[in-house]
Amino acid sequence: MTSWRNVLMPVAMTFATDGRVRREGGALARHGFCVQALSWDRQGLRPSTESVDHCLVRNIGFGKTSALPYSRLYYALAAVFFQAGIFLWAVNRIRKAHELILHSHDFNTLLGCVAAKRVLKNRVLLVYDCHELTPGVYQEWYGSFIAAIVARLEFSALREVDAIITANEAIRRYLQRASNAPSVVVHNCPSVDDVPKLGLMDAKKKCDLQDSFVVLFTGKVRQDYDFSMILDAARDLRQKRMSGFKFVFVGLSELMAPLVKTVIDEGLQDFFDFRGYVSNEDWLAYYVASDLCFAVTRDLGPNSRILTPNKIFESMACGVPVVVREGTLSAEIVRSLRCGIVLDAGHTSLSAELIRLSQNREMLHALGAAGRRAFRLRYNWDAMQNRLLQLYAEILIPRPPQGK
Repeated sequence: MTSWRNVLMPVAMTFATDGRVRREGGALARHGFCVQALSWDRQGLRPSTESVDHCLVRNIGFGKTSALPYSRLYYALAAVFFQAGIFLWAVNRIRKAHELILHSHDFNTLLGCVAAKRVLKNRVLLVYDCHELTPGVYQEWYGSFIAAIVARLEFSALREVDAIITANEAIRRYLQRASNAPSVVVHNCPSVDDVPKLGLMDAKKKCDLQDSFVVLFTGKVRQDYDFSMILDAARDLRQKRMSGFKFVFVGLSELMAPLVKTVIDEGLQDFFDFRGYVSNEDWLAYYVASDLCFAVTRDLGPNSRILTPNKIFESMACGVPVVVREGTLSAEIVRSLRCGIVLDAGHTSLSAELIRLSQNREMLHALGAAGRRAFRLRYNWDAMQNRLLQLYAEILIPRPPQGK
């Protein structure tokens, strides 16, 4: 039995609201690991210390980002301080733990973990968990010059990494260009037990969405998603005097404000329903109550083209077809599983697809059933958890206790 059971998990987001990080931390904690997380609480709403899914979480903040006009500069400066905090946290923790597994989430925690490993040497194992294509993200935010620097830093840091976890196969292939470390893809999927045991009509009644063809968007209203496509669809439906369609948004209300303003200014309220934040218990019920899930991304660069949003797997779990953009990794998944609609924005409008699908319930049912089958067979958290635990077992096999 190995004594490498102490996991430090830095994450540059709020641990309690990041579904992927919570699932991974909780899975490790339930299987005998002592998991502590250092969380960057960007909204400044969490207590300094809390227990989440059997993980001890320490939340730190650098001011509330929504109050800062120059958020890109803020993120860059705050990330430097956060990486320094990760290094100090690991060095302090090693005094009691003797050996540590540092589980780094994304590039904005990686350098602090690498610095700690270089100082603490063979008393540390480093797992790099990459959710997005790092150079693509920095290109979208800071331009090509900064992206190129970050890409070189990331590849250099990979020399210190003992194992790699990625959110999809495209990111895994990219990182394998610079590392031979064991690697695995872990999608952020619901577990089988998470799915509400509700039929469509019962779910619509529970969510008060009767008598509408519901197109659902969940999560953060980020620049990655093509909300102009939804607005254009609503305008087209109004022009054609089509009723009975509703775009339902579930997520943090403050991030929806610009979209809400546009809807009100253009008088499109009849086609929209902004629900704001809902509890984890009700989250998937909204999927079951919906007819289609919107996951169309904008073409901002390489990262947006390889994104595999959680919405895809949540839709599969609930048997709801998903609509994605042509030319993306999401499109490849949806097309191969026949679980949704791949939209070529240059040739087909969203409104035309919605009218067609609303008149063909049989097709909707077939697409949803295909997604549900894929979820049960492959894309569920029970299967992903096994991948995570097997990777940990692989890197721990040859490791004797250190520093005793």
